[in-house]
Amino acid sequence: MVNTDNYIEIYRQRYETFRHLDKLRWQMLQILVAIVSATALFLRFTTDSMEWWGYFLLGLALVVLGFILNKINIGIRNNGAVLKNVAEAIGDSGIPDVSNRWKSVAHWITVFVFISGLFLIFGSIWIGICDWRL
Repeated sequence: MVNTDNYIEIYRQRYETFRHLDKLRWQMLQILVAIVSATALFLRFTTDSMEWWGYFLLGLALVVLGFILNKINIGIRNNGAVLKNVAEAIGDSGIPDVSNRWKSVAHWITVFVFISGLFLIFGSIWIGICDWRL
């Protein structure tokens, strides 16, 4: 006879971990929206374009945000695999398989944010070099 008390405790803890990581992921997306909105408002109410260092800082913020989102996504996938195994052991077959990152919208949002940040960083460096030459 299998002692389900241990499995239930593991299930409960893994589910709480999933909820925590999912909450963190949504908070990071809210920070992303805040950064983009603040940048759009700044550009809307100013007549000048941003300096190269402004684009650099924005790109750096996006790269850091993409890195954090990636770490959260990895944690959710790893936790989801254990949660699915424990859930099946106690008879819950309703936990979805989240092990394939290529099928996750969160993964593609992370890739877009990270690449956008890199684009802004390299573009700002290019603009800074071109301005320096003039």
